[in-house]
Amino acid sequence: MTQVQLRAATTNRPLCYVKAGPGSGKTFLAAEAFGYLRFVRHRDAPGGVVGVTFARSARKELEDRVRVRWGARAVGWPNAICTFDELHRRLVRYLVHQRLIDWPGGSLPDRPQDSWAMHDKATSRPGKQSKCLLTLDDEGVVTVRKTKSKRLAPTPAFTDEDSFLSALASGYCTHSDVRNVLSAAIGGDRHPRYAAAIRDCLAGSVSHLVVDEAFDMNSLDIAVVGSAIQAGVPVTIVGDPWQSLYEFRGSSPKGVRALLDAHDFEHLDMPGTHRYTTAEMLHLSQRLFDGEPFRVRPAEAGDEFDVVLAHDWGALWAERRIPVLPAGIPSKIDRGKMASCFILLVNEVVRAQFGHEASGLAEAKRAIGSEDPSPFLAPAVETLRDPDSPAEAVWDALRDAFQPSEARPWPVPGKKARDYLEQLSWVVRRAEPPALGLSVHQAKGLEWDRVLFLDGELTTASGKANVLDVDQGSHRAVYVGLTRARSAVRVLRVQTDPFGHERSPIAHVTIADDT
Repeated sequence: MTQVQLRAATTNRPLCYVKAGPGSGKTFLAAEAFGYLRFVRHRDAPGGVVGVTFARSARKELEDRVRVRWGARAVGWPNAICTFDELHRRLVRYLVHQRLIDWPGGSLPDRPQDSWAMHDKATSRPGKQSKCLLTLDDEGVVTVRKTKSKRLAPTPAFTDEDSFLSALASGYCTHSDVRNVLSAAIGGDRHPRYAAAIRDCLAGSVSHLVVDEAFDMNSLDIAVVGSAIQAGVPVTIVGDPWQSLYEFRGSSPKGVRALLDAHDFEHLDMPGTHRYTTAEMLHLSQRLFDGEPFRVRPAEAGDEFDVVLAHDWGALWAERRIPVLPAGIPSKIDRGKMASCFILLVNEVVRAQFGHEASGLAEAKRAIGSEDPSPFLAPAVETLRDPDSPAEAVWDALRDAFQPSEARPWPVPGKKARDYLEQLSWVVRRAEPPALGLSVHQAKGLEWDRVLFLDGELTTASGKANVLDVDQGSHRAVYVGLTRARSAVRVLRVQTDPFGHERSPIAHVTIADDT
């Protein structure tokens, strides 16, 4: 443990901010800090130490690390490691139990869904119709209002209020619904009693709040942390503004900086050194961490890589210069059961090749209604690997496995779905082993020895360097993609961007050869 890590893990300041770069041992630090807070600083406190992450995978990784380091007793009520969505649900459930708000159906579901994609009354094409979302009225009743805002009510969504309320009363809701209700409660302008109750809940149940990847917080997350500070709860924030990626969730690095500026946080810098094994990566990571101009090298013929990263899944599926096996599908592929079956098929081959789960697997399993669909997928996987079987035969095998006899006819795959299946067949049937393909979002927090990054803005020209802007989301994605490699990262200009995804141009400057 370095001196900076030791100081950060054992600080007794009520408010502490650790700027932790890639490869700085952030997960190790978080586990050490959690144990110190749990067993030393707040050993006799009535509330628990609560560590908050964003992704379920990150929560599991940190919880496993804490259990190995500090034992099974380290995590358990009131001490917990959870996602922000779980913390939001905990606060809304408190308001319901205190009879301050009235939730449709009487109780909040234990496991909200990620989206309404699999509900037959929701639509992914609302057109110009307003979408339903939840809010609070002045009497504390959770009610419905209409909006055309994609941020507040992302698609798929309901356009009919009665169908929406019926789904909620049946024990279903999404994380977005919980966030909308909590947002209406926590502000305090229209509902001061709710904001006060939230502060009481935090003060009574949390002895210390540890926020990981803090710059991914959106305005609601920031309001929750602000409420904890107002309630006198000590807060430790760990994060790096360059690694904020959750724009689709409304991440607000500027808002986090405003929170830090508004309170007396102790500030500790912890640049990355632990991950990198070569002078090349140490030099590159330091310049990225400091926001200075940097150079990257192009991929060359014969280079081998452990993983291929891209800004989006579409770029990975379009890559034909090297065999890449993407662990996810683009969001604009045909929606519904067909997309879920395709995710399950991708998961089978990715897990067999790399031991890695496909993105969206949990939702796909719920849509199919099976926790273990592997036996049903065996004929489709066998057909996929058969060089003499056409792509249509794979779709037929999926239909035979998952199409109930009384259901609507199996839809005809669209052009994109057929193209992706052809690409999957090409990769799986090659003798040359493929590289794992991940989006930058999926790769965040992970590391490999050698990484290939697909990008259309970075220059690899001699005598030229790249300059990133921390306030541009696509630039932060570049930062994350370039810092996943332990020994070497190379850049290949993206071949095509199927969905025309807009990215901010990267500034290029002339520099000396040794920069």
